[in-house]
Amino acid sequence: MNNQLVRRSVAGLTLAALAAVGLAAVPSPARAAVDEAQLGGQYDLYSWNCAGTADGDDLDAVPWSDDNVPVTKSTSASATFTGSEGDVVQATSSTSTSITASPLGSGPATITGSATASASALASGSTTACDVRSQAQSQAMGVFTLTQPMWATLTAAGQGQRQGQAQGASFVGVGNIDGFGSSWEGYFGLGGDGLVVSAGNRGSAVSSTLLPAGTYGVAFASIAYAVASDEGDGSASYTGTFTVDLKPVGSASAATGKGASLVRFGERDCASGDVSVVLGKKTVRKAKRVAFKVDGAKAAVLKGKKLEGRKPKARTVTLPTTATGVTKVKVKIVLANGRRMQATRSYLPCR
Repeated sequence: MNNQLVRRSVAGLTLAALAAVGLAAVPSPARAAVDEAQLGGQYDLYSWNCAGTADGDDLDAVPWSDDNVPVTKSTSASATFTGSEGDVVQATSSTSTSITASPLGSGPATITGSATASASALASGSTTACDVRSQAQSQAMGVFTLTQPMWATLTAAGQGQRQGQAQGASFVGVGNIDGFGSSWEGYFGLGGDGLVVSAGNRGSAVSSTLLPAGTYGVAFASIAYAVASDEGDGSASYTGTFTVDLKPVGSASAATGKGASLVRFGERDCASGDVSVVLGKKTVRKAKRVAFKVDGAKAAVLKGKKLEGRKPKARTVTLPTTATGVTKVKVKIVLANGRRMQATRSYLPCR
């Protein structure tokens, strides 16, 4: 069984689920918060040639919101298919999905979640004439509005196991909701601006994209797919863990280093790219030399009279940076007693 077969089989599940909750064509929310938000699981157990009750379900979902409250949903199903002379195939499916999201829209926000999908189609004997399919998908999705440009960093980690005729995958995506295409991005309804990150068996991936102000969909899922046929049977279980980290353009990390308490890093000016660093009066009085670096290159050095002037007072140093790139600003301080300290802060691009 190849991956293309798995893609064709599970794509229909995803597409149907997204349409069911309205992500295919949803009006822009009037507020900057998550909307049309649901999580849950769906499954499909069937046979083309053996007797049994096929079991399939649309998305069995519950709502979630961006209120920092964890939400979890689980599903399970089983079916037995019988052929001639005691030929029996047992098919099972289970899903579990969880999500926690902080308020979305105008400031930094984080969505974290996990999705587990398990599927099996196991014959009672060493061979079977039954043709049985078992597939499961756990997923979460929602729509939100960004009132300002944001950097979206997507992280996906997957762990799975499979035996025989089985396959699985996990992925997370964020992007606009203008329509569906023919790729995984399209199955999520994430066309145009956006990003999809996938993680296979015992893998991980991380990537970032800049989202202009606007309305977006977010979704993640894990998929498991198993087959029983005259070529054998199989089982699979896949778990994905996901993080969507949203930060305004130009956002800064926390200052690090033993010298962080001696300097005050300013915010990045996205019009010019400049970053200001303030040395307090106490730091100026104690310091013998202060050197500034931007992305590893020397930007400024203050020592002697350039540092203290006529008398110690607070100093502000403005450092030019490139507004289109990630920037790291490092301040190295040599105190009058010879002690050396440094402080570092990184800034996201402005565009």
